[in-house]
Amino acid sequence: MRIFRRLALALAATAVAALIAAIAIAILDLYLAGHGYAAIRKEAVSWPAAGIHLSAADIVLLLLALAAGGITWRAAGGSPK
Repeated sequence: MRIFRRLALALAATAVAALIAAIAIAILDLYLAGHGYAAIRKEAVSWPAAGIHLSAADIVLLLLALAAGGITWRAAGGSPK
């Protein structure tokens, strides 16, 4: 049962971090595009054979969400007995 609680905490932290990062990235992109700078949603990584097309914003979002989930998973583990 402890593993399910740990998993639920990590998934919740991942979802919240992704939501906050998505809002922050959207605001930053609107600011940059509105002031004539290059948008951060331009394609940065492309792998057409696999159907993968990621922008810099997508990569940042994924890294932040994975980091939040990983840190929470580790912190929720508690001390080993």
